[in-house]
Amino acid sequence: MVNFTLMYIKLNLYTSEEVWPIHKNRPSKQQHQEQLNVLVTTLRQEITEGVYPPESYLPSEIELSKRFSLSNKSLRKGLEVLEKEGYIRKIPRVGNQIVPPRPRVVIRFGCSQTIMRDLRMRDLIDAFHLLHPHIHVEVVPYTSVIPELIGDGEPLDLLSANVYQFLEIVRQGLAVQLEELPEPEGTHPFLLEPFRQEGKLLVQPLGAAPIVLCYNKAHFAESGVPEPDGSWSWDELAIHATALSDRGGRYGFGFHAISENRWPIFMLQSGRRDEWEAPWENESLRRKLKQNMQICKDILHNRAMSPLFLSENDREITKLFLDGKLSIILTNYAHMNDFINADLDYDISPVPTQHDPATLLVSIGACISKRSLHKEEAHLFLRYLASRHAQELIQVSTFTIPSYRPLWENPVASTVKKPGRYGLFREILFTFRTHKDLQFSDALRLKLVYLLKEYWANLIGEDVLCDRMFQHIREDRFPQQGPD
Repeated sequence: MVNFTLMYIKLNLYTSEEVWPIHKNRPSKQQHQEQLNVLVTTLRQEITEGVYPPESYLPSEIELSKRFSLSNKSLRKGLEVLEKEGYIRKIPRVGNQIVPPRPRVVIRFGCSQTIMRDLRMRDLIDAFHLLHPHIHVEVVPYTSVIPELIGDGEPLDLLSANVYQFLEIVRQGLAVQLEELPEPEGTHPFLLEPFRQEGKLLVQPLGAAPIVLCYNKAHFAESGVPEPDGSWSWDELAIHATALSDRGGRYGFGFHAISENRWPIFMLQSGRRDEWEAPWENESLRRKLKQNMQICKDILHNRAMSPLFLSENDREITKLFLDGKLSIILTNYAHMNDFINADLDYDISPVPTQHDPATLLVSIGACISKRSLHKEEAHLFLRYLASRHAQELIQVSTFTIPSYRPLWENPVASTVKKPGRYGLFREILFTFRTHKDLQFSDALRLKLVYLLKEYWANLIGEDVLCDRMFQHIREDRFPQQGPD
């Protein structure tokens, strides 16, 4: 596998303050940039390997200028980078002294396997190690963020978290366990909002992944079905998905219905955040919710378009799609990282809607625990993950949308083949919603999923479903009141 980290470091010289980009159309500057890269990487390596012992001095600037074919002005830019990284200190009228190596610090980073994949986190950590060799990031796999915050064992310094997990942290009164973070430059404000509590930013967004339709272009061409666009309703999806089914083991549409990132879409398309504050008081929301729940059930029951496949997770739906057994699926940008090595002609389109255009945005981030024993180093690592350099690495080698907004308008060239409509997310920003719009606790989610299973099995109807959903939501919002 190509080492994207080392490849990219050769192209861009990162500091905590700036990145000097390569301008392809200006060869002289490109050559100049490469010479600076050689200077910094060579001296950094020689210092690390002990060629220049601590407290000794680098050769004179005249000697270094000759060795690396750089002007004094350019040389000093490179030396400034080494000084900022803590390798040297400039002593006026004396020279550039080697700083004794700092004690090795290990920071523990709790990170799920999914986020390790979706952000190419191992490559990001390797790049950070090259820039800060005295800091070692130890990855601690975990499946639930709450036990890590309240456990009595060795504390984690940082934890990965999505919006859903952060809301549960807040719900359980554990937000006080997180360090307040500085306002980052470049991160899209929309991504920051769900991670605030009482005006404080507690999680730094690192990537985003809206839910979209993903479809097999070859199946559409074979069946003579027009490819989906932003105008599709759920009814139109059903019509076209039926036409795509071939009665030979291929179905038009499928999705993992019970995922917390799938069925809530039908609720988000029923009303705005303010309407979900007290849904039992909103007749318009109730009417749209009944219709959307009926649409969802009709899809699951329609054997002409959707298989009777009891999926355990989204990965199983993805496998059916990659195997050519499904023509259209609901997925998100991050899950499309499973497609990187697939020999498949596919593209994406907005999620259909019957009423309010809305889709769920899955935001990926990281936070710092107040129990951290190495807060300075943890903040340094988190700043790196949010930096332009790290965000470009994410954009170069994954399908996950970087949180650094300038890269949305001016993306860097990718090393992976992306779908033709990859930039669709910029056009559908106005439809993005998060779990914060619904304000579900994990306990409430489990109750609603059970209700939906009863409804999908025809054990209850739409009216009973809505009545009980609203009752559970009300009890969740006002636990002291209990049911009416």
